[in-house]
Amino acid sequence: MTEKEPTYNEAALRLEAIVAALERGGMGLDETLKLYEEGAELLKTCQAELIAAEGRLNELRLEDLEHEVQAQETPDSE
Repeated sequence: MTEKEPTYNEAALRLEAIVAALERGGMGLDETLKLYEEGAELLKTCQAELIAAEGRLNELRLEDLEHEVQAQETPDSE
């Protein structure tokens, strides 16, 4: 069984908790490294989700622009 990928919100919340724990300090080197590695993976997950969302928004903007151009090019039937 494989681990499921966390959602953006789950990853962001866990990343915030990791940052807070690292800022508090008081952990051993092994635990610190483990949290840092987990945080780095979560950051990659969040960045990938944001890039995907940005791409989708760009597609939607392009579709809107294409519809505007088509509407301007189509003569009114009145």
